[in-house]
Amino acid sequence: MLAAYTELKHAQKVKQFLLQHDLFHSDHLPVKELGFIYFPIVKKIKVPKAKVVNTKFKFPEKEKLVTIEELLKGKLTTKEMKLIPRSLEVVGDIMVLEVPDELKKKEKIIAQAYLKQNKNVKTIVKKDQMHSGEFRLRKVKFLAGKKTKETIHFENGVKVKLDLEKTYFSSRSGNERLRIARLVKPREDVLVMFSGAAPFPLVIAKNSEAKTIYGIEINPLAHRYALDNVSLNRFEKKIIIHLGDVRDVLPPTRKKFDRIAMPLPKTGEQFLGLALKKVKKNGFIHLYDFLSEEEFTAAAKKIKDICKQNKKKCRILRKVKCGQFSPGVFRVCFDLKVL
Repeated sequence: MLAAYTELKHAQKVKQFLLQHDLFHSDHLPVKELGFIYFPIVKKIKVPKAKVVNTKFKFPEKEKLVTIEELLKGKLTTKEMKLIPRSLEVVGDIMVLEVPDELKKKEKIIAQAYLKQNKNVKTIVKKDQMHSGEFRLRKVKFLAGKKTKETIHFENGVKVKLDLEKTYFSSRSGNERLRIARLVKPREDVLVMFSGAAPFPLVIAKNSEAKTIYGIEINPLAHRYALDNVSLNRFEKKIIIHLGDVRDVLPPTRKKFDRIAMPLPKTGEQFLGLALKKVKKNGFIHLYDFLSEEEFTAAAKKIKDICKQNKKKCRILRKVKCGQFSPGVFRVCFDLKVL
């Protein structure tokens, strides 16, 4: 088989070249041998930093992904196959499915199929109730695999330990957390209201040059996980977590912040007045909401009205769609600058 081989120190550059020119043999994996790496390729061509040779050894075959339809063939009717849950979330090694009522009798069969298909998943659960209550918690039902609701989620260079039912967490907000971290300027003091198990503080600490990140969380169980996560990621000198209601914790403090993140959609605007009192001049606020596109303008006006009521000049720098909550309804972040 044809292969491009190179020293390990050039492996990344050679790999990028092969990808850009669609030269990889899609059915086989590379082989490392005696300080070199051999990439299987489909045709003879000059490759920078590498030599192309016709190898005598066999390359290991890529494991072909079996589709969920193939795994469930003969176990579900044609009508049921069309209802297989496609909306799924993976948190650590737990997969969360949304199983329609029509498939309730087959939910464990479906869960076993997903477990077999995904080697990195150890547990399958399904959403039993939507996020609700003061702490916005959800109920999940165990379906297959290891019987647990606790996991460690890896995201943006950090580890987040949590229990799906004890703290609010969405793995789908991972890109948004990284976006906020990349906006943070060196030496900023950052406040995360409603910090949960501390995913926002952790990602900001890892991916920015912030001076200190403060978190406030009212849920005592989430707070306990947050403290564990700060230690787990060795950020004791950079992250400070407080337990309590932001309406009680923030007013007595004299400290003001360069940036405040408010990752509490639906009711976050009720706390905007408090955030405006604690942000520095020319500081930033990131306010979240669940909105349809038709509601964007009205929401922006409401934010400006709250700023006026608090005698603050604010500019909405951007509106960012950072996830879909339901058909036509998005998780939206308003990035504000307080002048």
